[in-house]
Amino acid sequence: MLVQGIGASHTPTILLPLEEWPATYARMRGDVPPPAAAARETPEYIAAARARIDSSIAMLRERIRAVEPDVVVIVGDDQSEVFGPAVNPTLAVYCGNEVSGETLVAFRDKPGLNRRVSLKCAGDFGMFLARALIDQGFDPAIMTELRPLSKPEGIGHAFTRPAAFLGLDELGVPVVPVFLNSYHEPLPDGARCYDLGTAIGRAARERPERVVVLGSGGLSHDPFGVRAGWVDDELDEWVLDRIRVGDTRALRNLFTFKSQTLHGGSGEIRSWIAVAGAFESVPADVIDYIPLHHAITGIGFASWPAPAAS
Repeated sequence: MLVQGIGASHTPTILLPLEEWPATYARMRGDVPPPAAAARETPEYIAAARARIDSSIAMLRERIRAVEPDVVVIVGDDQSEVFGPAVNPTLAVYCGNEVSGETLVAFRDKPGLNRRVSLKCAGDFGMFLARALIDQGFDPAIMTELRPLSKPEGIGHAFTRPAAFLGLDELGVPVVPVFLNSYHEPLPDGARCYDLGTAIGRAARERPERVVVLGSGGLSHDPFGVRAGWVDDELDEWVLDRIRVGDTRALRNLFTFKSQTLHGGSGEIRSWIAVAGAFESVPADVIDYIPLHHAITGIGFASWPAPAAS
């Protein structure tokens, strides 16, 4: 049964101590001039943002524990970590029994920051989900082993980071990674992502397991890109308002048109659209939103309650 939905950004800032934020901001922004709004982010503002992030994560951790899930379906992207030029599927479902990967590969040289996360996987549920998606008109790649083609670390940060800060590894709940392409052309539009989520939700309702669907990534950001350090808070607020009031089908309109803002990391909003599709018309609780330029990301956290029985 479908018991909860989660939307969570996965910027590295979430896992980094405050003293690492300035250098990380400079590295990920590169030569892109900062927007005027970034100047308002004083040390006091940044410290308050850290506290808000920690509070939101604590709330999500508690809500996940409260619903006692049997499986967490994580919808996330791959940034040439597992996949790459040799093969880059639009959609893939991992049906193996375990995965592992690192949270902060770029910080390996700093003791205590990078962490390897090992996760149990619900392989049988993953295979059921893959079959259910095929029955509903999707053609996912089926993976029963994780053999990264591009980087040796293992599964990518879209999966390891939320698993770490939400305590999924500590909780021991099995996961099913669902890879949804958000970076590499050709890309799925909002309608396709929404329909994928609807299909995942329909499949979950057919099973006795208590299922959480987690969308990892976003909101607006463009790390190392032409808009690095810029945040489109109007876009983010529109997305969050739609899920807040249950107007989820409006999200189908995203990624159907060209937009500089929707390139790069903003493409990860697709994962949120998928969760919204699984919880169609169900209003979400938007826990917090921080348009944090020093994290080069519009950071959002939200949760959906179980849909009412029909």
